[in-house]
Amino acid sequence: MTIADKLAHAVTEYDRKEEEKHRANPKRRYHNPYALGQYLQAVTNAVADIEQGVPLRKAITGHFTGRLLDRCLVAVGEPKSTNDEQRGSLADFGY
Repeated sequence: MTIADKLAHAVTEYDRKEEEKHRANPKRRYHNPYALGQYLQAVTNAVADIEQGVPLRKAITGHFTGRLLDRCLVAVGEPKSTNDEQRGSLADFGY
């Protein structure tokens, strides 16, 4: 399984669980029906960065935040994010 496959699986599973939470309690939780497409685009961007030589962890932390970041890191065998990584900047990527 490639890194792209692992990340795609992680974001798909995350989105599915978020949708299930929304269905269980629609008044208290909001689920963006377009989020999965945005997550998959972030996977594509992270993989492109990795292919250009950006370190794996830095590429992932540059495109994801919060619990989704942690899920993606764990999916590729990395430890969960630190507070500094959660507060990171896209400036390293030229954005």
